[in-house]
Parts: sequence; C-alpha cells; structure tokens
Amino acid sequence: MTAAIVVLVVGLGRYLFRISMVVLAGTERLWIRRATPFVVPAAFAALATGGIVTAVGGQPLGGMLPPLAAAAVAVAVVRRTGVPWHAIATGMPTLWLLSGLVGH
Repeated sequence: MTAAIVVLVVGLGRYLFRISMVVLAGTERLWIRRATPFVVPAAFAALATGGIVTAVGGQPLGGMLPPLAAAAVAVAVVRRTGVPWHAIATGMPTLWLLSGLVGH
C-alpha cells in the first residue's frame, strides 16, 4: 500500500466520521439532543487536562502545586456556582498567584 493510498483512505474515513454527526443530528435522535450541552465542557476539560498533565509531568511537588491547585479551585467554584466561565475567572488568578509564590 503506498503512502498516497493511506492518506486517501484516512482522509475519507475522517470525512465520513465527521459527516456522520451531521447526518445523525438531522434525524433528530433524542440521545444527540441530550448529549449536545456536554460537548463544550467535555472538550474544555480534555484541553485543560492535557495542559495540566504537561505542566506537572516530571516536576517536583512544588512545581505541581500551582496547576493542580488552580484546577481544584476552578472545579470547586463551578460546582458551587454552575457558571462555566467562573473556572477561568478563579482558576487563572490562582495559577498566577501560586506560580509567583512558589517561583515556578
């Protein structure tokens, strides 16, 4: 199998995967309508988790403190208020403050 065939097959597969959500959404499936409010929070959580893992990977405990504490504060505030943007409004200042104090 040549590289060109592999690229074409993978491209076609990705296209079909992406278009499948449009086709399924057009059929008015109930489970899709129930799941759509969770897409943005799940995507943000995946991005944030990747950033946290990258930030704390291979560091001593002091270097892990700022990102983990910021994530904990953000989660606690959002759980209490139910407003997603409060995660950024509280988590980022916590990260900055603790990074400055720890010297990271």
